[in-house]
Amino acid sequence: MRLNELASPALAGELPSTEEPVLLLVTEDQQLREDISLIAAVVGVRLEACARWSGITDQVADSAVAVLCCPQSTPRTTALAQRCLLVGHDAEAVWAAAAETPGLAPVPLPAAEKWLTEHLSAQVLDRAQGRVIAVAGATGGVGVTTFAYICAAELAIREYSPMLIDAAGGTGRGIADLVCAARRQHSLSGGELDWKQLTAIEGEISAAHLREAVPVLDGIGVLTGTTASRVQSGRLNAAVVAARRAYDVVLIDIGHQAETLAGLGENIDELMVVTRASRRGADAAEQLINAVPQHRPHLVVNGLAAPGWSAAEVQEALGAQVVADLPVQKWLARNDDIAEAYELLRTRRGSALVGAVLSALGADDA
Repeated sequence: MRLNELASPALAGELPSTEEPVLLLVTEDQQLREDISLIAAVVGVRLEACARWSGITDQVADSAVAVLCCPQSTPRTTALAQRCLLVGHDAEAVWAAAAETPGLAPVPLPAAEKWLTEHLSAQVLDRAQGRVIAVAGATGGVGVTTFAYICAAELAIREYSPMLIDAAGGTGRGIADLVCAARRQHSLSGGELDWKQLTAIEGEISAAHLREAVPVLDGIGVLTGTTASRVQSGRLNAAVVAARRAYDVVLIDIGHQAETLAGLGENIDELMVVTRASRRGADAAEQLINAVPQHRPHLVVNGLAAPGWSAAEVQEALGAQVVADLPVQKWLARNDDIAEAYELLRTRRGSALVGAVLSALGADDA
């Protein structure tokens, strides 16, 4: 199964768009265009093919992820040649053209197709990567799913493009239920990709196809499902790598699974731990933090505090910054419905509170 078979084009305006990476190809060779087009689809870039250099400015070339040409259409300047890859099916012609034009990097196909794919993928990752935030709960029932959704929804309101990945698995999950309810109400757009379908897809995941295939809820791309087991580590990491190329911010609902968090490793930029102000909450939060010692955590204190405990005590015990203390927000009533909880936080005070969290995580500069 291929990811683009599941894609359902999203309607214009449903998800704030990001600047799509572009691959520039200069050639009149139709077969070469088709072959490079397939590579572009795998990498997740949009191919712009031109027959001649005359219509291409230095600014257009500089804005591209990479510039490719064939032996019959070598660059007109040395500066362009030095950042151009020379592709073609006739290896002898490719090497001959490279010898005549200093600076051109020869890439004969199909022999160098794997190298070209990996090179372009690296260029895309270096050029445009969204911020990845793992949201974990020290224990069950602390509101990690609700808070992850609230942050994603606030980002959408601020016209960023967020994605919410439900990595906790299991039936009866809040995000999965929210998507199902939206589908019944016909308020869901985008595609229908979920974890069950994604695990049937082999190989790498195209960022462009992922964005087209996932459901879109209130401006948030959502990857969830009702699988009875945890999401496979390999598929989760592949989805995160693709998602950070397609969205400004990716929030991952980890639940309280330290093993899942550890498996993400360097694929996350920030860790946010939601916990109660209690000895049990602090101890459980410490286990999560130790799962990714390379990341400095941020804490959200939620739920009824244990006697003798407060956000200050949690911060001191864990040596990490508390970026939100929800129990002291008297205007915020506990609500188990995610959508209704978000409406409560859409007040001026609520928006300011979530905005401060996003700012601390660097998500508002994504």
